[in-house]
Amino acid sequence: MKTPEEYFQESVRLPGEGAGQGEMTPAERAFVEKYLGMGGQLGGVRRYDPTEKDSLPGFAAAPRPAASGGETAAPRRAETAGDGLDAALKAQAELQLVSFKVDAQEFAVPIITIQEVIRAVAPTRLPKAPMYVEGVVNLRGRVTPLISLRTMLGMGGNAVDDRFIIVCSHQGLQVGMIVTAVVTMYRAQQNDIEWGIEGHLGIRADFLAGILKKSEKLINIISVDRMVSRLLEK
Repeated sequence: MKTPEEYFQESVRLPGEGAGQGEMTPAERAFVEKYLGMGGQLGGVRRYDPTEKDSLPGFAAAPRPAASGGETAAPRRAETAGDGLDAALKAQAELQLVSFKVDAQEFAVPIITIQEVIRAVAPTRLPKAPMYVEGVVNLRGRVTPLISLRTMLGMGGNAVDDRFIIVCSHQGLQVGMIVTAVVTMYRAQQNDIEWGIEGHLGIRADFLAGILKKSEKLINIISVDRMVSRLLEK
C-alpha cells in the first residue's frame, strides 16, 4: 500500500480556481468579521509562508497557477453543495483517509480536504474565539484558524507534543488541525465505516462524522464539514 506521502504527491493537486491572494473569500470575510470585528483585517496577524523544510515530506502545497492579475489562486478543495461534505462522502464507494494521532489516539480525515501538512507554528490569539481555536495565521495570504483537536474533542493532555498542522480547505476557508503526528493512509469501503455514531468515552462526538473499522482498530473520522460550519455560524 502506498504511503500517504506517495499518494499525496501523485494524486492530489490544488485546483487553480478561486479568488486571488489578498481577495478574501466570503467564508474568510465572515470569519474575520466574527472574530476580529467588522472591517477586521489580517494586518496584525502573523504572515507565514512555509518553505519545503517546514512541510511534512510529500505533503507540501502543490504549485498554484496564477489567477487574473498575476496573483496566487486561492485554494478550493472539497467544495460541495446541497447536504454538504459529509453527505457527499457517504455517497462514495471508496474513501481515501489520512490518519494521524493526537497523543496515542488515532483519527482520520478525508484526503480530498487536505491542503498540506506543515510543522506547528504559533498563531495570533483571538480573544473572542472558542477555547479550541488556538488563534489564526495568515498562511500565504489566506485566513487560516488553527484548531487544537485535543481541546475540541475534550481530550486534555500535553499540547507540547503536538508538532504538526494538517491544513484542510472547505467552503472557502482553510483550517489547520494541530496534531501530534501523521500516521498512514487508508482506502476504505463504505462497509468499513459506521456513520452518525457517538464518540468513544471521553471524546466529544460533535465534530466526528463516523468511525473507520480497520482490523482490530476503531478510528474516529473528523468532520471537516461540521468544524468549518461551527466556526462560521452566527
